[in-house]
Amino acid sequence: MSLSEKEAMDRLFVAVHLPADVSSRIQEWTAAWAEQVSFRKWVHPQDYHITVQFLGDTPTHRIEELTAALQEVAKRHQPFQLRLHDAGVFGAMASPRILWAGVGGELSALEQLQRSVVRKMESCGFVPEERPYRPHITVSRKFQGIQKFSLDVIGSGPEPIQWKVQEIVLFRTNLHASPMYEKVGVARLS
Repeated sequence: MSLSEKEAMDRLFVAVHLPADVSSRIQEWTAAWAEQVSFRKWVHPQDYHITVQFLGDTPTHRIEELTAALQEVAKRHQPFQLRLHDAGVFGAMASPRILWAGVGGELSALEQLQRSVVRKMESCGFVPEERPYRPHITVSRKFQGIQKFSLDVIGSGPEPIQWKVQEIVLFRTNLHASPMYEKVGVARLS
């Protein structure tokens, strides 16, 4: 098969996108200490999100079908409240892979929504992850400091702010762009 005959693919994921005021709050928090902590990649504020399910490389022509499937799921869920809460890392404390801002609020509603999305996407051929769901907002990746990382530098996380989750979004990843995530489908909660 030639390159021209290959099917166009997109790296897709389903997420809760953050309102601008919430993203600004995270950006203000990181601005206070970012120069003291060396990470290879800082997430663009417009790319802050809470992943619901990573789908991976998917034929582009399926975006419409997946958006419709997410809209079916969204109809069965009501809007709910989340808030910024806490911060932490994934990976070894001395040299973490991910620095994240935490999420609080109606987490049971978020977890129910996530389980519904996973079930629906499984019926569309996507394999669920085996690891437990841990909602968070990735802020930076790949610590590369000379000294060991310390949570003391980042404090207790961004200043709390609450928001209403009213939709889930199907995102496309544009690897060499900044911001790199593009909305390609939206499903409103009812």
